Amino acid sequence: MNEPVYAATLVVLEILFTLMLLAVLRSSGARAPLLTVIGSTCMLWLAGVYLLLANGFFSATGLPQLAFFLTVVLLTAIGFLMACAWRPLREVVDAISTRDVLRLQQMRAVFGVMFFFTAALPLWFQYLGGLGDIAAGIGAFLALRHLRTGSDRLDADRERRAIIGGNLVGILDFVVVLTLGVLIVLRDHSPDIAFDLIPLYVVPIFLLLHLVSLQRLTTLGAASDAPGRREQAATRGTPTVDPSA
Repeated sequence: MNEPVYAATLVVLEILFTLMLLAVLRSSGARAPLLTVIGSTCMLWLAGVYLLLANGFFSATGLPQLAFFLTVVLLTAIGFLMACAWRPLREVVDAISTRDVLRLQQMRAVFGVMFFFTAALPLWFQYLGGLGDIAAGIGAFLALRHLRTGSDRLDADRERRAIIGGNLVGILDFVVVLTLGVLIVLRDHSPDIAFDLIPLYVVPIFLLLHLVSLQRLTTLGAASDAPGRREQAATRGTPTVDPSA
C-alpha cells in the first residue's frame, strides 16, 4: 500500500476509533459539552501529531528516540491527570463498564493488521508489533465473551478474571514493542509520518484504557475485601461468653 493511501486509511481508522470512544463516554453519562471538549481535543491532538511528523520535529531534535518516547509518556500522563483531576471526566471514566473498555481494546487487532501494510518498518518489527496487537485484540474479545457467558449477573470474580485476561497480553505487548521500537527501530529509522500516527495517537488512548481497567481491578479487590474486614471487626467486637456462667 502506497504511503498516501496508507496514511489516509490510518487517519480514517483513528477517527472511527475516536467516535467509538466518544460513544462509550456518552453511554457512561457524558453530556454534550464534555463530549465536545473531548472530541475537539482529540482532533487537535491528531492534527498536532500529524504536523509534528510532517515537519520532522522528532528528527530535528537530534534525539528522536528520547523525544518520541517522552511524547508518548507525556500524552498518556496528561490524559490520566485530566481523568483524575477534572471531576466531570472522572465521574464518567469511573462509570465506564468493563465491557465497554474491552470493546474498545478489541480495536488493537485492527491497528495490528496495519503493521503489515507499511514499508516504513523492518520486517521483524512488523511481525512482532502486528501479531502482538492482534493477540491483544483477540484477548480482549475472548475476555468479553467470558463476561457474556454464564448468568446475567456480573459477579466480581468473573469481572476480575476478564480484566486480567483482557489486559495482560496488551500490556505485555506495549512493554515489548515500545521498548524495542524506541531503542532499536528509531535508532535506524526516522519517525515515519504515516505509521507513527499510531503510537503518537492511539497508543496513549489504549494505555489510558489499561489504566482504567487496572483501576477497576483495584476497586473490585477492595470491594471483595470489605466483607471480610467487616466480619473480622464484628468478631473482634463480639464479647466472649463463659459457658460455665
